[in-house]
Amino acid sequence: MEKKYAVQGIIGCLLFGLGDWLLGFVDPGKIDGDTFYFISAGHGAEYADWKIAVTLAAAVIGVLFLQQGFVHIADIMKDDRDRAGAQRVFTFMTFGWLVIHFVVAANVWGYSYACRAYGNEQAALLSAGMNKVFAPCMYLAYFIAAVALIDLVIVTARGRTILKRREAIFTPLTWIVVIGAVALVLPASPFSKGLYTFCMNGGMLVWFVRLLFVKGEDKC
Repeated sequence: MEKKYAVQGIIGCLLFGLGDWLLGFVDPGKIDGDTFYFISAGHGAEYADWKIAVTLAAAVIGVLFLQQGFVHIADIMKDDRDRAGAQRVFTFMTFGWLVIHFVVAANVWGYSYACRAYGNEQAALLSAGMNKVFAPCMYLAYFIAAVALIDLVIVTARGRTILKRREAIFTPLTWIVVIGAVALVLPASPFSKGLYTFCMNGGMLVWFVRLLFVKGEDKC
């Protein structure tokens, strides 16, 4: 992979990550009712609309960079067939990444707006209804991302990329798990919630940065 594509991936992750922190950096608390899994007390009537606007705008710009970083992950494949397959899978993952981001942002905004307009009980009902509608899209997007990231681990471990086999230990999936685990063991706070929300983009960010410096079997 040329460094310019890794840099574009980094920019994309930073822009998406900005939205992650704006969405996730809230006071943790329990909400009554069958709400969307992401909702917390911090996403109530006090949640600022400008955060949603910035989150969505950053994603619209960020996906232009993220797409270049994701699709060109295929460049590290040795075999043409693997490369073509990776291009398709990571293109799908780009769109899935965007879907997840937009669904979370839409549900948070819908809940916070309903809190102000109709009260907490109606907001919880709206959140639950939106969750039922969007859940299939979310599950599919997460599944596509999981397939792409697990496949990257497998092909790296099997020596089918220009990276050394040991780099299978340090793929994005590893960093996503590490960041998520750290967030879960930290005391509940706005920081730990923000860090957990950031784990997917954070894991990709660490990998892209690492890719700038890692030496492969051939020049990367």
